[in-house]
Amino acid sequence: MADTAYAHDDAPADLPARRTATEGLVRPLVAPADPGLRLAEIAHEAKLNLRGDAGDAGFTAAVSGVLGLGLPARPGVAAADGLAALWLGPDEWLVVGGVDREADLAARLGDALAGHHAAVTNVTDNWTVFALSGPKALDVLAKGCPLDLHRRAFPAGSVAQSVVCHADVILHRLDDADGALRLRVYVRRSFAQYLWDWLADAGQEYGVGEG
Repeated sequence: MADTAYAHDDAPADLPARRTATEGLVRPLVAPADPGLRLAEIAHEAKLNLRGDAGDAGFTAAVSGVLGLGLPARPGVAAADGLAALWLGPDEWLVVGGVDREADLAARLGDALAGHHAAVTNVTDNWTVFALSGPKALDVLAKGCPLDLHRRAFPAGSVAQSVVCHADVILHRLDDADGALRLRVYVRRSFAQYLWDWLADAGQEYGVGEG
């Protein structure tokens, strides 16, 4: 069964205030003017785990009608109108995009997929997302990740599941138009502070800043 999610306006009054994964725990990052690694948390972005048969034209058409994009059929990402679908396996995707959109997206996908062999699970608060950028970001990740993340092996638009210093992660590379490196690292919320601290420490030789 999908986790219950509420938009802020619809949330029961007795729910505690929503917190980010690293709120109140993040050490201030002191960096030179041009740090080699920039690190930031992307808070409260909608995340839905979607399961279904990619060979079922009805399933893919229903999803496309809600999201406005076609599900990728191989490792990679499809994006449109602020939403993205990250390929996690032959029958599994992570749908991400927009703050506080999870309840609406889950409801619309659930309605569209009624009668199909499919599942939509709200995992917004199960995962957090770190944005990494800077000329030394890959050097930092290479200290704890076994993947070859060079552009020739892992270009913009690539998605992979791996580990960073023993923490399970999803890596999504989405470089800027000018080729400047940008990465998103999805990690379970319970490992968020651990991975943040590891990244901040691993990047010290290059300088680490927030942003």
